[in-house]
Amino acid sequence: MPALLSVLGLGSPRNHQSSHYLDNNTNPDILAEKLDTMGSANITKAQMIALSILDTHKQLKKLPTYQPGEEINRLLGNLVHTCVQIHPPSVIQQILNFPGLQQILSSLRTICSEAESCLETHWAEHTLALAAHQGHETVLKALQTDFPYFQNYIDLARLELSAIRAALPPNNTAPLKKITFIGSGPLPLTSWCLLDEIRKTSSPNDTIPIICNIDMSPTAIDVSSQLNGALGPWGEGMKFLCGEAGSSSISLEDSDVVYIAALVGLSQEDKEEIFLKVVRTMRPGALLVVRSAWGLRTCLYPEVNVTTERLLGVLECCAVVHPFTDVVNSVVVARVRG
Repeated sequence: MPALLSVLGLGSPRNHQSSHYLDNNTNPDILAEKLDTMGSANITKAQMIALSILDTHKQLKKLPTYQPGEEINRLLGNLVHTCVQIHPPSVIQQILNFPGLQQILSSLRTICSEAESCLETHWAEHTLALAAHQGHETVLKALQTDFPYFQNYIDLARLELSAIRAALPPNNTAPLKKITFIGSGPLPLTSWCLLDEIRKTSSPNDTIPIICNIDMSPTAIDVSSQLNGALGPWGEGMKFLCGEAGSSSISLEDSDVVYIAALVGLSQEDKEEIFLKVVRTMRPGALLVVRSAWGLRTCLYPEVNVTTERLLGVLECCAVVHPFTDVVNSVVVARVRG
């Protein structure tokens, strides 16, 4: 989710936005109409948040494109800011149970997914254009400085790497040799930041794993591969492959860890089918890392359950970590059963 957060850089030290749930641009006529329907002038905090989410969805659906721009930046920025706030469980349930909210979640998540894809493509092309005229040090510095939420990728990579290491058997001294990221997209910042974190936290003589990035889009693989080459030493240790998750043409038997990106499948049912296909090509004992969500963050991404009857037959859940920071995605680590 860091890419979606980066639309406005909300929560960044450089941005001090108000914590109000409805900004001054919210259409008062729309809210008044909804409040009349509720039949009460005494609106609670939970109702106010729910109305804000519903109104944002309505405005997003009117946009002709989800390419980065002033209007979509404002709408998605406010939405993400609202959804990462921490509330008591009772308040969260009141919001999620608000009339009509559950009915729009599938549509809202789809919009967020499309907007994030557009954002990644925009920044990948922007950085690649810069690379045509600048050296790799300048390109890397520009990416780290200009991309508003680069730090979120670093924070997420640290969180996920800690969960991965915690899930490894205590008597396992073998280093990770290969990590595969399925659904890497045109801007594989997770892979870059994860590999960088591994380098920083490894001993000089430790083996550094290769990260193989897989995406079903030839364009995404072409762009990300070119961009990786433009990053010089920071991009070393990365491979790129075009293919579909779970395809018989892609073997994952030599992967110690397999990531499945948050945008791969937008429902529990879709994700479960993908997990089953992927796990069939993995070796027993390897780790599957997937991204989930909790609380109001489920308005942006679905909560992923790896303890369903079918998945428990092939996966052993090792850890579920929920961030209470600006990082949106939770991390789930599961071990492939023998």
